[in-house]
Amino acid sequence: MKILKKKILIGALTLTIAATSSSALAATHTAKAGDTYWKISTWYGVTLEELLKANGATYTSVLYIGQKVYIPENLSYKTHIVQKGEDLWQLSIKYGVTVNDIAKANNISTTKVLYIGDVIKIPVHNVPVKATSGSQYGELLDWWTEAQYVLPINAEFKVTDFYTGKSFMVKRTIGASHIDAETITLNDTNIMKGIWGGTLSWTRRPVLIEYKGRKIAASMTSAPHAGNEKGAGGAYTPWRSGGYGAGTNYDYVKGNGIDGHFDIHFLNSTRHSDGKVDTEHQKNVKIAAGVK
Repeated sequence: MKILKKKILIGALTLTIAATSSSALAATHTAKAGDTYWKISTWYGVTLEELLKANGATYTSVLYIGQKVYIPENLSYKTHIVQKGEDLWQLSIKYGVTVNDIAKANNISTTKVLYIGDVIKIPVHNVPVKATSGSQYGELLDWWTEAQYVLPINAEFKVTDFYTGKSFMVKRTIGASHIDAETITLNDTNIMKGIWGGTLSWTRRPVLIEYKGRKIAASMTSAPHAGNEKGAGGAYTPWRSGGYGAGTNYDYVKGNGIDGHFDIHFLNSTRHSDGKVDTEHQKNVKIAAGVK
């Protein structure tokens, strides 16, 4: 495991902090008054030994306010025996991880053909529950290392508008750099439309996502795009909403009264169009998390 050295100057004292390379890190934590390595290890669901090792620290090391503490990945594995017709994409959907995750765990290409009987390692990202700023706020989860695993493709969850408190149900249908979601019923669509002032738009609003007992800070728009309610999901269609033209139909949930999906963003998630972070979405995520 590669160790990176980082020096931090606090007054007349220079601290040298060792950290694992970014590929093995789940997050960083900024130490506050009263923090200890033991407390931080329990918050993030890693062992004290793992946390100390990731930071080049010992049991007697002292934390200073403002110090960055590196959190190692909380990662485990399970095995899967390949069945007839299975490929990496199907396994990624089944287990709620990305194709890249599976390929990396098995040291294979993302285009590798699987054969019946192949033994595949499936990474399991164990994302611990984070403390929030209050009961009205959600967990601030990084999209790339946390949120995308807590809310896998095909997950159905409740969305609550942060300002009005109105809620509706959605399903994550696709999305790699943020969630692409669809309302589950026509009633859900009507509630969503009411929150956005009787229309469906690209206006960004802070929201809270509730799934399996967790509440997560997010930001979303309500404008459906890239789909055709009348066509089969995932198939070619000559028309798609939002000016997307002919192509793959990204409308999988039928009967909800909208063509296509809408966007839900999380901490550090990016736009599909240019791969960049959307500053207004990020501002809303932090509002929903109760942080500045």
